[in-house]
Amino acid sequence: MLHITQEELKKALISSGFVDEKQFNSALKEAESTDRNVADVLIEHGDISEEYLAEILADYFGMEFVSLKKLKIAEEDAKMIPENVAKIKKIIIFGKEKDAVKLAMEDPGDIEAINYVEKQTGLRAIPYIATSSDIREALGIYKKSIETDFARIIQENLKKSATGGLDEAQMAQDMPVINILDTIIEYAIAERASDIHLERLPKDFVVRFRVDGVLKDMITLPTNIHPALVARIKILSNLRIDEHRLPQDGRFRFEADNHHTAMRISIIPAFYGEKVAIRLLDEAERFLTLEELGFGKDDLKIIQSAIREPHGMILSTGPTGSGKTTTLYTILHILNRPEVNISTVEDPIEYDIKRVNQIQVNPKIGLNFAEGLRSLLRQDPDILMVGEIRDKETAEMAVHSALTGHLLLSTLHTNDAATAIPRLLDIGVEPFLLASTLNIVIAQRLVRKICTNCVSSLKRSEEDKKRLEQEIKGITKENIALPTQLYTGKGCDTCGGSGYKGRIGIFEILKVNSQIQNLIISRASAEKIKAQALEEKMDTLLEDGFRKVEGGLTTIEEVLRVTRE
Repeated sequence: MLHITQEELKKALISSGFVDEKQFNSALKEAESTDRNVADVLIEHGDISEEYLAEILADYFGMEFVSLKKLKIAEEDAKMIPENVAKIKKIIIFGKEKDAVKLAMEDPGDIEAINYVEKQTGLRAIPYIATSSDIREALGIYKKSIETDFARIIQENLKKSATGGLDEAQMAQDMPVINILDTIIEYAIAERASDIHLERLPKDFVVRFRVDGVLKDMITLPTNIHPALVARIKILSNLRIDEHRLPQDGRFRFEADNHHTAMRISIIPAFYGEKVAIRLLDEAERFLTLEELGFGKDDLKIIQSAIREPHGMILSTGPTGSGKTTTLYTILHILNRPEVNISTVEDPIEYDIKRVNQIQVNPKIGLNFAEGLRSLLRQDPDILMVGEIRDKETAEMAVHSALTGHLLLSTLHTNDAATAIPRLLDIGVEPFLLASTLNIVIAQRLVRKICTNCVSSLKRSEEDKKRLEQEIKGITKENIALPTQLYTGKGCDTCGGSGYKGRIGIFEILKVNSQIQNLIISRASAEKIKAQALEEKMDTLLEDGFRKVEGGLTTIEEVLRVTRE
């Protein structure tokens, strides 16, 4: 909680010109009703960026703003203050002078934190303002010890484990087994992994992490620890320990250093033993904004216009793992105001959203997407989200909902935006109904971002350019030129030598206007619909990707990799 008062914050923001009084009062009302920070609400709604907010506060307090992502922080400097204090106070020491330390803070009004640092270090503290996300990222430096000691900690606990002669319930309560699982999860969080895979092989038990969309082996464990770890996960997830023949799904929350991460569990009976996949869902203080997801200015205008409509459909398309649900959650957060009733039916529920009524699909009792949506329509909703349109019944219910005065969001598995329309028609939606309800279709992919710590410009040989141009021709019929300015990540400690850190979306948005509506009614092919959209200046996935290549955000290889899929 910022020590700056609401009135001071209001005055600073309005005088900056980025936020007007109406925007601030609306955000304040929402913050109070949802028990959140007004600054976070303003950022989530796109009224101001996190960086601009920090710069305004720095100016208000007469301090300097620092962008931590552009700095290399020495581990010994940061660790001058204990990790638990740094995390609670959201502070980090990022440098030293002769008789002073440079202290990055989210809240410059926290005099108590400044006094603590001076007493702890015996040096004068020079406070700087940094963004919350920059500080959270920088605090990962405390996890370096986990990275260094990961294998050692696990090996020590393996020696102490007493799995022999115990039943599964007893093995799961064995302290070394608990420590091994906790260490794997803590390391996965430190590595920014989105998934953990525990796989039993003929002679080994392998732990793999998916980082920035790419799976990699992390450690190999002895097979005798496998039943104990799986049993431990089942207990945490409230699953049946004695069930080994059927798939099971569950979830639990993992807490470390006052930070919560939701764990979504899937267990299947594989040939050599049960295989566990854990999806890590960071329960951050705020959701990313559309800009942070990677939407450009023109695309933002289209989305903002579509979500202001009182009814209609907004579809997000792409393969599994392309960030469709994250995009819809972000839109829901923008729309989540006290004066509207928002309800969702999902499989599974990935994030808990305050003031949103969320239903979990349960096929065992006949609660599918269509049945869940039918029930929600009797709950006086304004905005609805359906996790995925998979069949005719769900599609017809979704279109009916959009037609009767509701704004409906959903996902669909298609490769591009234009293909979503014939897909819905093939499922069985009537063309004239789809034409009158569909507002926009968003197609997307996720590309790895170049590490900001080791990014550098890149010159391509003529031979290399010709090869890339041939690859582009193999992906699209459109005449798209190769980006003139290319970048790469050299590889450093910050990105683990990969040259990449984090991911960002590339998008294409098909806006349904009268011309597209006529094509829908006439059951035109995806090619004709796409041609019309391109004539109306729609940017394709490849074009948006190349724009991000030119901006130094990603590499051309990444864009070609995900658009080729």
